[in-house]
Amino acid sequence: MQGTNVLFGQIAVVFGIVIAGVWAATQWTAAALGYQLRLGSPWFDFFGTPVYHPWRLFEWWFLFDAYAPHVFDVGGAIAAGSGLIAVVVA
Repeated sequence: MQGTNVLFGQIAVVFGIVIAGVWAATQWTAAALGYQLRLGSPWFDFFGTPVYHPWRLFEWWFLFDAYAPHVFDVGGAIAAGSGLIAVVVA
């Protein structure tokens, strides 16, 4: 069996779900940590709420997991959940 069509729309939807989930996990983690200055400067502010790059979750997890493991467990679960949703959509 030979694949003849690449479903670019489906690829975009799955990629979008994963990015949105990781970004939501990043924002949730930042909120749970109180938007502390140690998290670094935000990408931009949205009506007074700092918005960080999606991949910052992984940097923070590496640096601060020993101080707040439960926060990063939940943040990781949010990110992993988006991956599972993307698999179901695919």
